[in-house]
Amino acid sequence: MSEISTAGWEVRDGWSIAPGGLDWIKEGSRLVCGNGVELGNGVKLGNGVKLGDRVQLGDWVVLGNGVVLGPHSQDPVDLGWADGYRKCVAQVDGVAWVGAGCRWFTLADALKHWGNHREDRSMTMCLMQAAIAIANLKGWSQQ
Repeated sequence: MSEISTAGWEVRDGWSIAPGGLDWIKEGSRLVCGNGVELGNGVKLGNGVKLGDRVQLGDWVVLGNGVVLGPHSQDPVDLGWADGYRKCVAQVDGVAWVGAGCRWFTLADALKHWGNHREDRSMTMCLMQAAIAIANLKGWSQQ
């Protein structure tokens, strides 16, 4: 994978705005990438995606609007949109982490945070069941 550069892109309210003519991001999309972010071939990013330092996305990864991935994350899986925020699961050093809105925490902490089973988080808890299954399948710790 090769490093991308947003040098020269228009910056508006802290977001880098994608110019036209790129095959991996739609013109006008907002993007924030930390230092050393790597994107593989065919990666597609939705609007409002935030990637922390040293995130690695392999070939053909597709992330929807509003995905948040924290520093050093790898192997992201977009879980979908529920209860007002897009959710994703990824691993950092073999531990499952969940991104949602401004939150980036371990899967265990995410389950504690949303685990009170309030009615307004029932769809989020469905997505967290998918995150558990994905973590198990990939052998990621759920500490």
